[in-house]
Amino acid sequence: MFDKISDTLQKYLMPIANKISNNNILQAIKDAFLISLPFTMLGSIFLALVNIPFLEGLIGAEAVMNLQSLQAPLQNVCFNLITLIIVFGVGFSLGKRYDLKPAFTGVTSFICFLIVTPVISMEGSTYYLVGDFGQTSIFSGLIISILSTLIYRTVVRRNLVIRMPESVPEMVTDSFNSLIPSCVSVLVFFAVFVCMANTSYGTLNALVYSFVQKPITALAGNLFSFIFSGLLCNLFWFFGLHGNNLVYNSVLSPIFKALSLENLAAFNAGLPIPNLLSEEFAFYFGGLNGSFIAYPVLICIFFFFRKRKELRELGKVALIPGVFSIYEPLVFGMPLMLNPIYLIPMLLTPVIDTLIAVFFMATGLCGYCTGVSVPWTCPMILSGIITTNSIMGGVVQLIQIVVTTALWYVFMKVACKAADEKAAFVKQGEEYVE
Repeated sequence: MFDKISDTLQKYLMPIANKISNNNILQAIKDAFLISLPFTMLGSIFLALVNIPFLEGLIGAEAVMNLQSLQAPLQNVCFNLITLIIVFGVGFSLGKRYDLKPAFTGVTSFICFLIVTPVISMEGSTYYLVGDFGQTSIFSGLIISILSTLIYRTVVRRNLVIRMPESVPEMVTDSFNSLIPSCVSVLVFFAVFVCMANTSYGTLNALVYSFVQKPITALAGNLFSFIFSGLLCNLFWFFGLHGNNLVYNSVLSPIFKALSLENLAAFNAGLPIPNLLSEEFAFYFGGLNGSFIAYPVLICIFFFFRKRKELRELGKVALIPGVFSIYEPLVFGMPLMLNPIYLIPMLLTPVIDTLIAVFFMATGLCGYCTGVSVPWTCPMILSGIITTNSIMGGVVQLIQIVVTTALWYVFMKVACKAADEKAAFVKQGEEYVE
């Protein structure tokens, strides 16, 4: 029965997984967000430090305000200019995947995005608004960087490039080779800018935000879609595929990153946090992180099944990685992968974790995630406290661990019993039928 279900799921899931893994555009988007990660981490660290709840009582309100003002430029660079980083990252990565010159495709994407971004004139000087490079322009930035690179690629494939003699230095040759493709891309988006200036929206960013980013965020950013994403993520893991890369990093990351940046802007301004669901919620409360399975499984191993030598030895190997959210040793070592007994807890874990967190946050018992990022390897409890700027964040994670440990205990007990029965049959020389 299980083999039939497994074969059916593999039949339909594997082609989807392969298409996502081999899709150059989705992988370029993933790469771009990974490029932006160090900067958002840096900004988050400083933002968290100057917003520690008890800091005002230690150094005084005026000192806290001075610190917040001092680190404001860092926030502008790390958060309010994030779309610029993503635009260059997509252009660079996609160009590399298409065997183009990635530095030139990255810069071309960057220029195309700036072309369609409006400027304002004041006292004889021209300015860009920092707000045009933040969370509201992420989707337009993605679209522009993808299209500009595809235009660049089309021109190159049609051989519309300036060829230089072999004696010319490589960098000079590359510059002339990219001249026509880059110019065509920039001129296309300049035409888009002119056309949009004569519409009621005024800019391409405003159009994309209204018709693409807001609807997609509303559709994917609701509870039911989020729970489905968690189920799908762990279903891929069950078949030995990296569910986080396939579901979140390649598809959902732009949506939840935009929600996180909205939360961060509100938190930085001292306003109410608008979004319950966000990137930080997904990773540190919603189960899209290896620690949500690693912690309960490791607790079960060391507290309830430590007499079983095979689990105890596996636990020793998996303990340190598991504490830091790396649970591949458990997926492939127990194994959780393709073990019918563990399919149910693998699917239920993100659902239970999400519902617990939503209950506490929706009722006001725990604050929403502020948008402050921590490394995905940050241990549980600590990550909950930092991302919500509250002790209650750690308490919620502790409750999640307790509940899911009880869930995993039941199924691990069943698995151990099945293993004992199988060993008894083998010892007697009889064939064991699962």
